[in-house]
Amino acid sequence: MVLIVSTFGATDRYPDQEMMAKTLRAFLGSLRRQTSGAFRLFLAGHDPPPVSLAEPWISWISISDGNGGSYVPRRLPEKASDPVAYESSGMADKITDMGQKTYRAVIEAGRWAYERELASFWILRMDSDDLLCNGMVSLLMSLDREKVQAVFNRTCHMYDPRTGEIAEKRHPWSTTVNALHYRLSDAGAFDPEWFYHCRDHTTFWQTVRKDGIKAMEVDHTLCITTNTGNSISGRPELAKEVGARNIKLTRELAERYGLDGFA
Repeated sequence: MVLIVSTFGATDRYPDQEMMAKTLRAFLGSLRRQTSGAFRLFLAGHDPPPVSLAEPWISWISISDGNGGSYVPRRLPEKASDPVAYESSGMADKITDMGQKTYRAVIEAGRWAYERELASFWILRMDSDDLLCNGMVSLLMSLDREKVQAVFNRTCHMYDPRTGEIAEKRHPWSTTVNALHYRLSDAGAFDPEWFYHCRDHTTFWQTVRKDGIKAMEVDHTLCITTNTGNSISGRPELAKEVGARNIKLTRELAERYGLDGFA
């Protein structure tokens, strides 16, 4: 099983509301197109997004305290069987807010796996405005977990929904499509540590290798959207993405990521 964790920002923080809805719909569409149905999405946010989440494979998790702030755990649980107490805090800056939501999504994913007595599973982290290759879940499910316990991506596609252009780019860091395989004991203990996956995604590929976790790098399993006006990292139009090389937008690429979802 692949448990996909992602976050969605507070709707009033998106400068371009129409593009917000488009990118989220395209993200969900890329998951619907997976060639394997062995996955579930855990999407954490404040107010519900302006698209339907009424599908059996989606778990929507609100961290809103109802007063403009967030419910955050008083401490991170060590085991899935540990009780979790939450307390209200104010609205954080965008980066901290995303981190709080990531922790919450991982908590819910781990507890979901424990309640269903899953002995092992993958957790895959990605942004809710990017697109996943339609064969990614199948790839993870096919791997020999004795040989590969972590998967990361540095070479990916980038798509500009305003111009319809697509490019390839090689990043010096790992992107937000990081996948880690967990084993879960009967007592709810995680191997590796439960929140290992919440560390800085840019150093994920270095960290797993340093810690002796058998890792595999994959290419072109992620399509990052750019020039939306909503990205925390302020991604520009494709022409200004340093290191991006424009390529022809083929039918195969459109189908791989579900780029028609931007129409």
